[in-house]
This record gives sequence, structure tokens and C-alpha cells, in this order.
Amino acid sequence: MTFINWSDPEEMLTLLVEYVSDELSQAAHDRGRTEFLTDLLEELAALENDFGALSPDASIAALRSIHEAQPGEFLADPVLVHVEACIEELARINA
Repeated sequence: MTFINWSDPEEMLTLLVEYVSDELSQAAHDRGRTEFLTDLLEELAALENDFGALSPDASIAALRSIHEAQPGEFLADPVLVHVEACIEELARINA
């Protein structure tokens, strides 16, 4: 059994990136969602690469910016729900 440290912001972001990647691999039949997930995954992966160098506030702000920049038709997508939950959890840890 793998232990997940939910209080580790870097681990949470890594899990979010893995989730988006998994969703992308299952969305091949939906071109619009595939494009959305591809772009989101690229942005999250770039944030993941820089995450250790950012302050907690800057990390949260970057993730919020990524979330807010997503196309309106995907605001209810489960992936963005997970992004929102990650932001909330990072803010809770940072408080």
C-alpha cells in the first residue's frame, strides 16, 4: 500500500497531474476535452516543475490562475473540480 501524505503540497500537485494525465488517456473519443486536458496538463506540469521554487502563496496563485484561464464549457468538468479542491487544500495547509 502506498502512503499518500495529504499535507505535502508537492505530492498533492503530483497526484493532480497524474489524475489529469489519466483523464486525458481516457478522453480520446472527445476531441474538445482532449485538447482542454492536453493544455491543462501542460500548464500543471510546468507548475509542478517550478513548484519547489515558489512560495506557498505564489503556488496557490499560479494554480488559481491556471484554473481561471480554462474554457467556460469545462468549468463543471471533474478535472477542474479536482483543481479547485487542490487549491482549497493548499490554502488550508498554508493557513
